[in-house]
Parts: sequence; structure tokens; C-alpha cells
Amino acid sequence: MPFFNFGGLLQSLAAQLLPAAASAAGLLLFQTPAFTEIPDVRGLWLVVLGVTDTMFVLALLFAGGLIMTSDTFQSRYTAKLLIPRILLAAVLANASLVICSSLTHLDNALVVGILGPDPATNSWGTVTGQFASSNLSGGIVFALVAIAAAVMGLFLAIVYIARDFLLLLLTVLAPLALATYGVPGLDEMARLWWRGYLIGLFVQVGDALLLRVGTMLLVHPGWLGTPASALISALMLVALLYVMFKLPFVAYQWVFRHSVSQNPVVTRVRTTVNTAVTVAKTAAAVL
Repeated sequence: MPFFNFGGLLQSLAAQLLPAAASAAGLLLFQTPAFTEIPDVRGLWLVVLGVTDTMFVLALLFAGGLIMTSDTFQSRYTAKLLIPRILLAAVLANASLVICSSLTHLDNALVVGILGPDPATNSWGTVTGQFASSNLSGGIVFALVAIAAAVMGLFLAIVYIARDFLLLLLTVLAPLALATYGVPGLDEMARLWWRGYLIGLFVQVGDALLLRVGTMLLVHPGWLGTPASALISALMLVALLYVMFKLPFVAYQWVFRHSVSQNPVVTRVRTTVNTAVTVAKTAAAVL
């Protein structure tokens, strides 16, 4: 029976998986797309803005009519309180594209300020490139660590794809979300939009800070009270990727007041999958 080189297989898998995962994550981690400059996104935003402005006109007409026709002081006072809120909400809704664009540019500028120009190549690429070139020849242990780092990198890329989709959706719906500030009973929706957009956007800055600190620890492993070694550096990279992966989930829990596992959509998907597995097991048992 020919000898099966399990270690060589792991090293080959790590050599192919790690660069691809690092490249995919690097393209997503340190640059937020300028969604406000995409014509199709601007077109969708204009549609939502048109609907929102129509609602503002109707709300102002209702408040004005209430002031002119109501005989009670309380109704007139309520209407006079609503008009400034509606006007402020209208200003925010119509300026939402500029707000989103300015915040996106600020986020990208902060990332560049922390990591320097072209962070995907200079900071991220340097760390992952050195790890891939120096540690993949170290045997099975290093191959397993490299595979673990590649898996974390892929998960991190998936999280940032979901984050970019969320930012795109919040950008398009910004006029309608900010318009809810004009209605006292619905103003929590406007606050939720602010929290979701700001945390979803600037979580990238948090990951940039983590990478900066992690890079410093990789260069100076003695800060952790341990001598420098290739294995320690590899494990530190895996730990860094894990913390960067967890940060968006912590931010999500802060915004929505519950964890991702408690999200109604996630719960529904989990229930559906469990039901399908149960049905499949029952059918297999019957057969």
C-alpha cells in the first residue's frame, strides 16, 4: 500500500486556501464602497425620497389644517409642536445621501489614518503574506494553524459582505427612516437607523485598530511575556482574526439589543433546518 502523505496534503491545502482567504478579506475589510456614487443606488434613493416628501407634504397639510380648524388649545399646541419636528425630519431625509456620503468618506479616511495608505496591501498583505511564506513549511501543526486562519479569514469576508449589504440597504432607506423622527410614536426608528448606520460603518475603524495593535504584537511578541517563535506568531494571527470576526457581532448586539442568534430571521431559518433534518431522519428510518 503506498504511503499517504497526510502532512503534505494539509500543507498543500493551506498553501492554496490561506492566500485566497487573505486576499478576499483584504479587499473587503479596509475600504467601504461609495454607495452614494453608484447611479442605480442614487436612483433607488430618489424613489424613496419622492415617496417620503409626499408624506411630508400630507403631514404638513394635516398639521396646518388642525391649527386652523381646531377649537381646542391642546390640539393647536400639539400641531405647533409637530411642525418643527416634521421640518427637521424633512431636512434630514433630503440630506440623507450627503450624510451617508460624508460619513463613508470619514470612515475610509480614519482607516487610512490608522493603517496608512493602501492598507489591504501594506498592513494586511504584509502580515498575512509573511505568515503564509514562513509558516507553511513548518509541518502539520503550522498547516493546521494556517487552515484555521484561512477559515477565519473567509468568515470575516462573509461578515463584511453582509455588512456592506446592510449599509447599502440603509442608504437607500435613509429618507424614509429619518422621516419617522417627525412622528413622536415612530421616532425610535430614526434612532435605530442612526445606530445601525454608524455602528455598521465605523466597525471598520475598530477592526483597523485591532489590526494595528495585532501587527505591533506580532513584531514584539515579548510584550505578551513569551519568547518569539513562529508558532506563537501564527496563533496570535488566528486570535487577531477571531477578535476581528467577533467585533461586528458585538456591535450588532449593541444596536438591536439582542444577539444575532436571537434574530427572528435566524430563528426561523434554524427552525426550518431542524424540521427538515427531522423529516429526513424519519424518512430514512421508514425506508
